[in-house]
Amino acid sequence: MTSVYVLLYIHTDEVSYSEVLGVYGGKHQAVSELLERANYREKDGKLTQYMDPCYEYESFTSLRDLVYEKMELHDEDIYRIEVHNLVE
Repeated sequence: MTSVYVLLYIHTDEVSYSEVLGVYGGKHQAVSELLERANYREKDGKLTQYMDPCYEYESFTSLRDLVYEKMELHDEDIYRIEVHNLVE
């Protein structure tokens, strides 16, 4: 059985703005894309969001590990990864 990872963006104010951001063959790729879409990056060893310093999380690594474990990130909106098993 093959699994795919579906990245969802859930707009909390206006549900009609929600969308599927992508479908990925691996969890690592889905987590990386989630962080990219939520505009989190590491610059000079520091966590940034929208290129500004971000202090909500200890580091980019700790944020990535949290998303990897929970498969979700609550920002102002919600980014979620759902696993779907494909029947072969």
